[in-house]
Amino acid sequence: LSLYPSSQDSTHVDPGTGFVGDGDPIDAIELGDSPLPMGAVVPVRLLGSLALVDEGETDHKLLVIRASDAKYSGVRSVRDLERLKPGVTARLVDWLKNYKTSDGKPANSFSQEEPTSAAEAVRVVQQVHGFYSTLVAGGVPGAPEDYFLPL
Repeated sequence: LSLYPSSQDSTHVDPGTGFVGDGDPIDAIELGDSPLPMGAVVPVRLLGSLALVDEGETDHKLLVIRASDAKYSGVRSVRDLERLKPGVTARLVDWLKNYKTSDGKPANSFSQEEPTSAAEAVRVVQQVHGFYSTLVAGGVPGAPEDYFLPL
């Protein structure tokens, strides 16, 4: 899942990771019990986030649960999700660290392996939306004029 309009600014050094953003929309990882169809647009609750460092760039991951999930009413935080699905955070962190190693790339890292709170994740969403707004307004030096910006 990706959220628009957002952009992880490739000129801004994230103070938590020490790396610039990857220039992509922010990703949301839905942690419910069943898969979603490709391209699904669903209401979710924001639970927290992780700041992944992927090939030397910051790639924030929002952790969400969809409103139609059976556990939705009992999950307001990553801690709640962990109580209902023990080990889910550790499995996710392990997967995010290693999913590119099968392609011969190095393992990814995190600014911290413990997800942020939902309030902190909201600040990340607000920040990347601000980056996107600046990009659309032409305020990012060196951004190509034909840069694809979904509006």
